[in-house]
Amino acid sequence: MSATAKAPDASALDAAREEVRAILAGDFIALNAGRMALVDLADRAGALAAKETSPARSRVLQEGAFNLYCAAGALDRAAERHVPFWINLGSDAEFEFAACPAGSFMMGCDGDPKSENFRHKVNISRPFWIARLQTTKRLYGTFRRVGKLSAEERLYGGVDIPAGGLSRKDIDAFCDFLTDSNKSRIPEGYVFRLPTDAEWEYALNAGCDDSSDPYVQFRNGGDAAAGEIAVTIGAVNAHRKANGLAPVRDGQGTVFKGGTRRPNAWGIYDMLGNGGEILFDTFTADVKRRYGEGVFTPGASFDFGYAAEMTDPVRQSADPKRLGMMRGAVRYRRFAPRWYGRTVIDLSRHWGGHYTFRIVLAPEIQRERPREGAEK
Repeated sequence: MSATAKAPDASALDAAREEVRAILAGDFIALNAGRMALVDLADRAGALAAKETSPARSRVLQEGAFNLYCAAGALDRAAERHVPFWINLGSDAEFEFAACPAGSFMMGCDGDPKSENFRHKVNISRPFWIARLQTTKRLYGTFRRVGKLSAEERLYGGVDIPAGGLSRKDIDAFCDFLTDSNKSRIPEGYVFRLPTDAEWEYALNAGCDDSSDPYVQFRNGGDAAAGEIAVTIGAVNAHRKANGLAPVRDGQGTVFKGGTRRPNAWGIYDMLGNGGEILFDTFTADVKRRYGEGVFTPGASFDFGYAAEMTDPVRQSADPKRLGMMRGAVRYRRFAPRWYGRTVIDLSRHWGGHYTFRIVLAPEIQRERPREGAEK
């Protein structure tokens, strides 16, 4: 299903479940008779989902395949076959999560171990699933009431624009709420949380090295591909002008309904061209910065603790004045593919609407601070 397609309603899904039961009836008989393994049935459901033309049946088959892979202890296989994960939070409020198989990639782009861009090998030891879109006001609104929409927010997509202006505490509480309310559906040891810096870049790269791919072109310094994968500042101002609004210089504060540009190779949207995305990693307050909150200073001496090869890296600080990191949103400044919009932020503040977040279903990481609870 595309990012902007309307999700099947409850009655369509109920009908699709009955149809899928009939389609797979023979397979379940074979499973119960010992002629088919659970993982084979999962493969069968996933293959049928990939060919299905009915959005409702495809959705039911995808859900079934994911559940069967989990039951079979074959989560890696589910991710390798890019079986998605879904959450329904009510009418028109759905998350779709894209699969990110376990694997390795080269993170960063330069050779200085003291730089945040130090190029090094990162191993992602377990698969995870990442939301195809940034979390919208509609989705967050199923947990806590969102404020009144401004005229510009209504113009840019209303409740379907990414939710901004939230603190790290707000975001963690929303993730805890999702984890607690979906305990029976998610794999053991997995939770909903923010992606780590390494997970975010791994999902962005999507295992793609095809030189014709616009994401790869942009990663290699080609600005010409920017308009295909991102809502550029030019597109922002063209939209504003068409609706009688004054242009903006850097695009901050203007986030649009997601899924209007081309996704990457794993079907993930807007990682480089809508609101900047808050990450799990945190840093001590002495990280060198160019100005209060902003891009890292080139050649800064802060030691990120990089090694030539790392497995599942994550950085956390218990410093009360700790800082966080934002990635993406390269349209806010001059396009700089070498750093993908990496920005330092103050976690004690409620940021403006242009700082957003995307969540992952991923192995739990013990936080430096205890969970706040998930009550509304």
